[in-house]
Amino acid sequence: MLQSIDAFLKKWFVRLKILSFLAATWAVFFSVFTLLGLEVGFEYDDGLAFSTPAFQSAQKEPAEPFSKDYWSLVNRACNLERTKPVVWLSAWFFKALGFRVNIFCQRAPAGSDALVRSWKPLAGNFYFTPDEDQKYQLLEKKRFVLYFASSDGGIIQARKAGVAAVRIQKSQKSVLPYEYNPRKFKEPVLPLSEF
Repeated sequence: MLQSIDAFLKKWFVRLKILSFLAATWAVFFSVFTLLGLEVGFEYDDGLAFSTPAFQSAQKEPAEPFSKDYWSLVNRACNLERTKPVVWLSAWFFKALGFRVNIFCQRAPAGSDALVRSWKPLAGNFYFTPDEDQKYQLLEKKRFVLYFASSDGGIIQARKAGVAAVRIQKSQKSVLPYEYNPRKFKEPVLPLSEF
């Protein structure tokens, strides 16, 4: 009887030591990354979210394409978009390690209140960069270490700014017109990020 209690206590003591070691390791990483102010960026359209339904919804309305009203319709249709689980989990992984997570959306900000609010728990900043040059300037100015992008333009801007880029796979059902050529720049690809 005493031997079984002793074995039980030793087993749980070892587990407690391992858990304490893992918690201490996480705390060190979290503290260092937070103090250094390191940041990661994620593209929103076909990156964190499959946003084709929002664009299709806006195209059915009488607004002129790429006008303020059009972008307002797209941004307000965020409830039609579907979050990509692998990309979403990757973003939360970096946030849990102490990185500041930023989202880059290649749209105008008109009518985006609900969209920004829905991503507030994850994202430190939600940048609207309809111009590729704006994206480059933000990536260069801040302390970004990684940038996750589905578009060739996002990969190019990250590389130009000296930031490591990771490709997010574009859904085969996407209707967004940007250039998409995985591994064209020999960039790593996030597995299962298409869905």
